[in-house]
Amino acid sequence: MTLFPIKATKHMKQYSALLVLTLLFCFKGLAQSTDTTGKMVEWLNSEKFRFEKKDSVTELNIWVGNVIVKQNNTTFYCDSAIFNKRTRTLEAFGNVHINDADSVHTYSQYLLYYIDTRIANLKKKVKLTDGKITLHTEELRYDANEKIGDYYNGGRVENGKTVLTSKEGTYYGEMKDVYFKKDVVLKDPGSTLRSDSLLYNTETEIATFITKTTITDTTDKNIVTREGTYDVKNRKAYFSGRPIITDARARTRIVANQIDRNDETGISTLTGNAVYIDSAQGVSVLANYIRANGKEGTFFATRQPLMILKQESDSIYIAADTLFSGRLSKLQHDLDSIAAVNARRDSLLKLEAARKKAVRDSTALTQINVRKDTEKDSVLVPAPNLMDSAVAAVTDSATKRIPLKDTSANQDTHVQRLRAMADSTLAAATADTGVKAPPDTALAAQATKPPPSVTAPTKEVAVTKPPTKKPANPVVINDTTNANDSTDRYFQAYHNVRIFSDSLQAVSDSLFYSGKDSIFRLFTDPIVWSGDNQLTGDTIFLYTKNKKADKLFVWENALAVNKTGIDMYNQLKGNRLTGMFIDGTLDYMRAKGNAESVYWVKDEDSALVGVNNVNGDIIDLRFLNKELDKVVVISEPKGVMLPVSQASEQEKFLRNFKWREARRPKTKFELFGN
Repeated sequence: MTLFPIKATKHMKQYSALLVLTLLFCFKGLAQSTDTTGKMVEWLNSEKFRFEKKDSVTELNIWVGNVIVKQNNTTFYCDSAIFNKRTRTLEAFGNVHINDADSVHTYSQYLLYYIDTRIANLKKKVKLTDGKITLHTEELRYDANEKIGDYYNGGRVENGKTVLTSKEGTYYGEMKDVYFKKDVVLKDPGSTLRSDSLLYNTETEIATFITKTTITDTTDKNIVTREGTYDVKNRKAYFSGRPIITDARARTRIVANQIDRNDETGISTLTGNAVYIDSAQGVSVLANYIRANGKEGTFFATRQPLMILKQESDSIYIAADTLFSGRLSKLQHDLDSIAAVNARRDSLLKLEAARKKAVRDSTALTQINVRKDTEKDSVLVPAPNLMDSAVAAVTDSATKRIPLKDTSANQDTHVQRLRAMADSTLAAATADTGVKAPPDTALAAQATKPPPSVTAPTKEVAVTKPPTKKPANPVVINDTTNANDSTDRYFQAYHNVRIFSDSLQAVSDSLFYSGKDSIFRLFTDPIVWSGDNQLTGDTIFLYTKNKKADKLFVWENALAVNKTGIDMYNQLKGNRLTGMFIDGTLDYMRAKGNAESVYWVKDEDSALVGVNNVNGDIIDLRFLNKELDKVVVISEPKGVMLPVSQASEQEKFLRNFKWREARRPKTKFELFGN
């Protein structure tokens, strides 16, 4: 079969023109004969043309060179094409381009197009683009009516810096969705997602998945989930189906029924049987609601929260209405910032008061009648350096350091500063959580109250005030704090606090624990139990070493009780109690200040002798094998021992004695909630 050029000699031109018009008329006539469905094909351009009749039913129109064919709003471009009138198909070869209503453009090297159904089968270097994404594959089936394209032998979709690949996929032009199936991989500059199937919207750049999906990022975070959405553009995600998120660098792991995550802010919100595990610090938190901030290193837990401080043989379990944890370095920074702001505010208030007074004084001067002939020895002029004075006052206030003294005034100031800090810390932690923050700010205020020293008090050293000068530009120091440093961590628990370990149990209204000094600070009606010993007071500080009880301090209304038998209790009371532990077992107790004791005296055969009541400035109790062994009274001892039969009930118990075993957690399972 030989193709001939449209343009040749003069006679050939006339002949060709006549033939072309005739064929075009026939071609259009055929299209118009089936135009009841609106499917007309128009031949717009080609360099060469040939009509060929294969048999009685097969007729072909053949175009070569810059071929352009149009059907409704769809235009076809190619190097050559064959139109089969019987099968109603158009075959195109070489540099095929389909322009579908100027919205979707498809390219390939081969096309088989069904005119009546408007189905296009494209092969070899296929590319589809809608102005937003570009799809690459070797074979594509495209429905021009529905604007839907399918590939079955591997494809790749590019959307800016995001690239998705899969073995199979379907493109939905109207909804701007691509449904990927089998070995799906989504890559962007910050993460890689792998799944068996995934729906991706090219406009919103949100990926939706309902099968097992794994997401890894450049910061060594790994996410495993079964369903959810991932907003690639805004780096937000919602996961359900019990997702698991691990952070190899921070050594943390979080699990929950649902997780909302924002990579920009670092905040993850966990709901439903949530678990937060910090392997670096040996801490686990269980709750029905946890809000964790990876960038700030904080978490906020409520709805039956439980914290576990892991240790080799005797882990510590802590339950409360609300749990919060953060970095001590950030806490101190906030405290310093609040103090600096308050100092500046106070200085400016004083300055403003002085300015108003000066204005009043100057106004009064103008109202004094002065004789014109009075000799003037001074002239009232404006103060041009008033602003400099303001700066100097602020600087002086900010740099001034007052040595701390052991006085109630200093303690009150300390409490006020910590209350302000606690409010700001909790406000940030509970922002947008829908959970009401605990109203009691006294916890954090008392939390950093200096623990009593077991050594002689240090001598106060005066700090020389630096000379006042114009403040220099602030120096920016990079934060070098190790995020995994367990000493740079604190925990707060609010309301209905319960603590359980095999060797020690406790309850209180609130708690503060610092990783720096390993002290549990218990506030508001605290009770601590160790074996048969019970300790109560207004405030209790429990020191730990290697996460075991090491020593203990009780402030105000301090009372220690040791159960020695049925309705028999050894008791020790004083303004302050000090206790020492060995291997987590109470070994020694000291009461100081108005000390009182009631203890049951036994002989060498453990036979009961009587009840002893003693008073003194200091009373020591020493234990051996968990039993009271010695009582030592120091300074002005007074006492009397009575036979058991002669001792009244009042003589057997100190004032305010209560054995509160009913509040004691018996097992760790009591703390897990429902």
